[in-house]
Amino acid sequence: MLESICQHVNAAHAASAPKDRVEFSENVHSFAVSKTTDLHETMYEPALCLILGGAKQTIIDGRTLELRPGDSVLISHHVPVHARITQAPYLALILKIDMAIIRGLHARIKHLGPKAERAYAVCATEADRSLLLVIDRLLRVLADPVDSALLLDSVHQEMHLRLLQAPHAVMLRELAARDSAASAISRAIDYIRLNYSNQVSVVDIASRVGMSESSFHQKFRAVTGTTPLQYLKSLRLFEAHNMLILDNTTVTSAAFAVGYESPNHFSRDFSKRFGFPPKDARRHAG
Repeated sequence: MLESICQHVNAAHAASAPKDRVEFSENVHSFAVSKTTDLHETMYEPALCLILGGAKQTIIDGRTLELRPGDSVLISHHVPVHARITQAPYLALILKIDMAIIRGLHARIKHLGPKAERAYAVCATEADRSLLLVIDRLLRVLADPVDSALLLDSVHQEMHLRLLQAPHAVMLRELAARDSAASAISRAIDYIRLNYSNQVSVVDIASRVGMSESSFHQKFRAVTGTTPLQYLKSLRLFEAHNMLILDNTTVTSAAFAVGYESPNHFSRDFSKRFGFPPKDARRHAG
């Protein structure tokens, strides 16, 4: 079944221009990397990632995930990680997670999968046949306009059901419960992502999600692998990096736009994070 998915995705890349990314729908895309990369920090978003070719290493909070073809990576929260392509060409399929579907299924079916002592926001295991079957069917439905119009919703729902039943979906199942700590941290992350350019108070965020400051720090670190303030800094620097590369923004404008009060402070943090000064961001992106 993995071979069928690979054939479908490879054919789509061969027919696309540029060939490094293919959009199958708003929520499904694939990307290819032609060469190995150095370890770098990036931001993962809630999604299922199915490795189709090559190999990748992902590091979060001291855990190292060595990812190979057939592995499925489940990401429940927006989290910063360190990652690198260790074997190329690399090919992966990304399917975004719809939390409305997840919560609807969770409310109807109480026991969706095995429990574990520890839940992780980024967790990987070999994809089982039921998950591969529904992903293959999803790609086939998306390729046909009539099937897509009539069957996409049901296939999309089945895919989320298979995710919830997966052994590495412990954090996702916790996130489905609105009164859980995982759900509270998700709301906190959403608030930070909406307000990263403003003065953000950890005490205020903790209060907004109904936690004490100490409990919030503990739960936030357990989910994301970092502290709230470190997360905020990472987000600001990633957003500034995108501005410098995509919008040709000046260093000073980017610094102020993401919430820094001093361009010099921004430049120091940026250089430490990415290994080069912000004025060289576009050159390194090429």
